Amino acid sequence: MSLRRITILFTTAAAVALSVVAPAQAATPLSTQDTGALPDSGAVFTPLPPTRIFDSRNSSKIPKYSSRHVDIPAGLVPDSATAVVFNLTGTNPDDATFLATGPGDQGDPSTSSLNLDSGETRANLVTVAMGHGDHKGIWVGAGPFAVDAIVDLAGYYAPGTGSKYTPLTPQRMVDTRNSSPLGAGGTVTLDLSSKVPAGATAAVFNLTATNVTGPTFVTAYPADQSRPDASNLNLVAGKNTPNLVTVQLSPDRKVKLTNSYWSVDLIADLAGYYSPTSTQAFYSLYPARVLETRDMYGGPNHPILSGQTRKLDLSGWLPAGATAAVTNLTGTNVSQSTVVTAWADSAPQPGVSNLNLVPWQTSANLAIVPVSGDRAIDLNNLSGQLDMIVDLAGYFAPSLHACTANCAFGIEQNDSGQFGNGTTDANYKSGPAFTYGLSDVKSIVGGSDGKVVYALKSDGTVWSWGENGEGQLGIGKFGHAEGPTGYPYAYPPPAFYSALPVRIPGLSNIVAIADEMALSADGHVYTWGVNSTWQLGTGSTDGNLIAGSPVQVPNLDNVKAIAVSRSTSNSAGVARYAMTGDGKVWSWGDNSRGALGIGTHADLGKCFGTAGPTPGADPSCASAAPVQVFGLFGCDELGSRVVLCKSDGSVWRWGALGLNDEKDGPVSLPAATGTVAHVQRDVTDVDGARGILADGTPWQWNDGQMYTNSMAGAEIPKIGPIREIAAGHPDRVLSTNSTVYDIDFPGSGIITGVTTIGDGGYGVVATP
Repeated sequence: MSLRRITILFTTAAAVALSVVAPAQAATPLSTQDTGALPDSGAVFTPLPPTRIFDSRNSSKIPKYSSRHVDIPAGLVPDSATAVVFNLTGTNPDDATFLATGPGDQGDPSTSSLNLDSGETRANLVTVAMGHGDHKGIWVGAGPFAVDAIVDLAGYYAPGTGSKYTPLTPQRMVDTRNSSPLGAGGTVTLDLSSKVPAGATAAVFNLTATNVTGPTFVTAYPADQSRPDASNLNLVAGKNTPNLVTVQLSPDRKVKLTNSYWSVDLIADLAGYYSPTSTQAFYSLYPARVLETRDMYGGPNHPILSGQTRKLDLSGWLPAGATAAVTNLTGTNVSQSTVVTAWADSAPQPGVSNLNLVPWQTSANLAIVPVSGDRAIDLNNLSGQLDMIVDLAGYFAPSLHACTANCAFGIEQNDSGQFGNGTTDANYKSGPAFTYGLSDVKSIVGGSDGKVVYALKSDGTVWSWGENGEGQLGIGKFGHAEGPTGYPYAYPPPAFYSALPVRIPGLSNIVAIADEMALSADGHVYTWGVNSTWQLGTGSTDGNLIAGSPVQVPNLDNVKAIAVSRSTSNSAGVARYAMTGDGKVWSWGDNSRGALGIGTHADLGKCFGTAGPTPGADPSCASAAPVQVFGLFGCDELGSRVVLCKSDGSVWRWGALGLNDEKDGPVSLPAATGTVAHVQRDVTDVDGARGILADGTPWQWNDGQMYTNSMAGAEIPKIGPIREIAAGHPDRVLSTNSTVYDIDFPGSGIITGVTTIGDGGYGVVATP
């Protein structure tokens, strides 16, 4: 499906940048406020003496397009660690290839951490999020040809004790070209005592080798320790090679740089340091390609020309307050010898370099780049032209204190920042993870196939976090990374997201929320996001339209409840519902399988073609404005294609029933064994209707079977009594003892003290 034409509907408050607003109690400085039971957000760094933990030369090369698990020694890195920092060296490649890294025990090497020519040995510093649970550690994978990999551990990030970071404007600390090169076994001491404070634990600097006379390697290590069996630069004659170095400092804040063979000149540019007095915590992100200037075939598409500076806006991923981005910079399609420099946008260009390149070379280097107040960096190419690839792996920002009352949590997925703790992670988490920067949450829902979360606070404001490629967050700014499509990169390019809660502008005095939908106390309904099946409800039939900020649904007043249904046959099909004060139900959006309940439906193949949703292909495919659900009035509670009328206890359902049946208008469900007190109020269309009986028993009517005498409805086994049901993946229920259970695996419960739950595994706990 092609990227939609991006047309933004702005409200008066729509033109806002992605931002993080601290909770009300955060008026006290974050550094002094009591943290409560949970640690502050972000992670702190513990440096380690360079330690070799993996060397494939001791076994066999990593085969092409496969990965090898790297176990992180428990004696060096605690289980609570969120990310590790290591020097990755590739050697003995069968031909030009690359190495990739990621969290867990295996992965897909589709983005590179290190690029190698045939026969080349090269190193690059890497920061990688840690896998946990059944998928601990990290993996290292090879590209199109087999290659050996070496991992030299330099430190780790974890919550709690350790050192935070201070980014610096890059400054040159040593340049042996101004004195004399280092011969075989030669050592130069880098004295940082005048640049970093007493107590600093580690330094970060870009180390560049030039004037190399023969094959050699260079090692950086604390000045008070002996030289370890590790390397930071692997060199051959005639090539200028940079690598970012994170190295532990001696107590007097010094680092030794030792060359092994032949002779070499070294240049060190200080980029930052870790210390007990630093204020910036680290937030790990699953690597995302945020800039790709090549076309889908790897050729130049939007190259950076000679002397040109390219601004890269990172505000689609980084929260307000971020001070530095952890990026892997790769240069390729180089036309002549050049250097690339990265720095904070709007600041003066520093006299240093991050990449040193020769014609037709492809080379990568990790860079911790300060960002501007609007979270942008600049990339300058000195001469010729080249293509740039930028992969975002994390960022530094101040910590937020943990929520202490009515706190949101997530379970399972965090690939788009759904946990709201400032990070992203491709691994599943079995236990709850708590959201930061948000408190006093009244209700919570998950939306957009589990990629987005919405929270309603007790003050009537609405907050969102997660994926934001097509306006799901409702904050005005949305989109995807700059870059081509096609192998080996994902299509579409990585979407914007917010890994911390952001307030949706223009929404106040809200009393209920749903997926990309809100209800105000005065009975008005607001929607935002895509209009692919006309689900905005504004009357627009432009399926390419994206409302980046909330818009009011016209001609719909006195609404008391809202709900959303996502088609089980096609996730792009979205229908929305509103119940007015007189108990009538109104619907709009997708009607391909009778989801609107108006007595008609259209053929699914007409409404969803190969190019995506085509609601205008048939008059019955969709409605762009609210229409009344046939025959319903005097009802009290609204769910996803299901309503409860308490006056007679009847429950009504419409739309798709299994794969091959539709009920175009509401039909009454067979009576349950007991009075139905509530119907499911989730935002995901499930395979059936669910309710809660008066005694708290969860009840389910199965689609496609619920009209036969043998399947007139049944108690959901092994769980009860309950007070809320939420669906999505996974299905959850909230018991009357405030414990969350999984419907399919009830067991002993997942988390206690819960006040409310939302679909997809989200909820609110009174006290974490």
